[in-house]
Amino acid sequence: MSEPTITVVIGAYNAMPYLTRCLQSVIEQQPGPYTLECVAVDDGSTDGTGEELDRFAAEHPDLVRVVHQPNSGGPSGPRNVAIGLARGRYVFFLDADDYLGPHAMRRMTEMAERNGSDVVLGKYVGVDCDVPRSMFEASEEVVDLATSRVWYALTPHKLFRRSFLQERGLRFDEDIRIGEDRLFVTKAYLQASVVSVVADEDCYYKVRRDDNGNITSSYSDLAKRFETARRIMAAISAYSEPGPVRDAALLRTFRGGLLDSFSWRFPLLEESEQLKAMAIVKEHVDAFYTPELDARMTVPHRLFAHFARHGMRRELVEVVEFLKEERAGQRPPHDIVVDAGRAYAAHPHFRDERTGVPDSCYDVTDDLRQDDRLDAVEWQRKGRRGVLRLRGHGFIEKVPTREPATELVLRARGDGREVRLPTRPAPAPALDAAHGTAGFTVDIDITRALDGGPLTKGVWDVYLDVRTQGLSTRRRYGARKADDLAPAAGGTSAGLAVKPYYTAYGNLSLDITAAKAKRGRKGLKRRVRRKLGGLGRRIGAHHLRTMARLRHRSAPTRTNHP
Repeated sequence: MSEPTITVVIGAYNAMPYLTRCLQSVIEQQPGPYTLECVAVDDGSTDGTGEELDRFAAEHPDLVRVVHQPNSGGPSGPRNVAIGLARGRYVFFLDADDYLGPHAMRRMTEMAERNGSDVVLGKYVGVDCDVPRSMFEASEEVVDLATSRVWYALTPHKLFRRSFLQERGLRFDEDIRIGEDRLFVTKAYLQASVVSVVADEDCYYKVRRDDNGNITSSYSDLAKRFETARRIMAAISAYSEPGPVRDAALLRTFRGGLLDSFSWRFPLLEESEQLKAMAIVKEHVDAFYTPELDARMTVPHRLFAHFARHGMRRELVEVVEFLKEERAGQRPPHDIVVDAGRAYAAHPHFRDERTGVPDSCYDVTDDLRQDDRLDAVEWQRKGRRGVLRLRGHGFIEKVPTREPATELVLRARGDGREVRLPTRPAPAPALDAAHGTAGFTVDIDITRALDGGPLTKGVWDVYLDVRTQGLSTRRRYGARKADDLAPAAGGTSAGLAVKPYYTAYGNLSLDITAAKAKRGRKGLKRRVRRKLGGLGRRIGAHHLRTMARLRHRSAPTRTNHP
């Protein structure tokens, strides 16, 4: 028997009835020129999972192979067994609760063959659950690990080149039960020659079970989670050099594995366990935590890193409890303090001289969010010219609006040129007292907006730059609209026409074109007279020629006499 192109690996433990759909999706694959095998490992199931695997193997003996083993206590053991049995050029890990899109194996294998990829991600789809999406905005033949969002997709549901797994000795760590997949994929990313993404095909359907049996929604033992994070940090150190790729991996691990382990469960630990966890974090903060990483952290992460580094256990517990109560609505949202053009989250110990936590730990300036709304888009005549008038509001969340200096920004889609237009204050009665001065109107004169001259023809995207108290935020404008917003109306002015429209994301854009020549009533009359006059002359000339012929025919014949 020839070796298959792809081995689909399924580790199964008490996966009924979801397993049937999972196996059926393998049978229904349309791999094109590639061939498949499925290696399924029954990890001591007691609910009929083993019998269902055997049934599929009997019906499809050339496709499905089944191994039965005593329960290993986690997914790592079955996956490692299957890796050892795999014969395909590529290996794909499929959970027994989930299922594949019909073209998944073909599309991912095509990507791997085309680029020599060691790892290929196929687009995830959530079935009654959330899945990572940001890394699937566009397909990527070769991913840049320094900038890519693939770091936020660390589950093993990917296509791996089997020779790559063998050469690198990549296996799942069987002695850890939490985050073993994140450790495995982190090692794979850092050692792969090429990582690719298939984003234009629904490849992997992640299913939330009714009993949540396949969703890691809680950790009863935080110490195990800290241990996994420690191993991931060690792998990052071993398989990367200082630089942007390492920073991307560290950022994901600090934010999504190490520092966020200080969750609401942390205060429930014994003090000795809390101190052990803080010691693990301090070790890695001291070794890897740089000012560049600190700047990309959230305020809670910065605080956790600072408290762990300085042994501030009581302060750490206090902030964790504060955040838990705030998220549960048990206390009002924290205030934002604005000082010298920077914004700070007023969490516990902010500017507390006794603890001396630096202001930088509380800085949220780069994380401020903008709230805005478009209320009207109207064409206004001003003499022989016209302007496009927009009305709406914009403010920075949690920051009171004081002496706003909001601007509308037009950006040319072709070359990125920008036009900044100041707004005028306008009433906004629907807003609360803190943002009552956030309403505005702005006039866009398409004939004079660009340095006193007309806007160039083409599409101009509309942004709103909200400015108050020395702070500023900017985003595309128009996605949020008033319920009674009338259809956008455009017009013409001095030979130009503007047509406002909304993009697929609901944002406002302006299409500038040459205005069509208008034919006024006086001009129409002149054209009608000219046409009628010409017609009259042609009719008159024809009449004269006809009369001449008639006279010629009726004239008497003259006889010449010698």
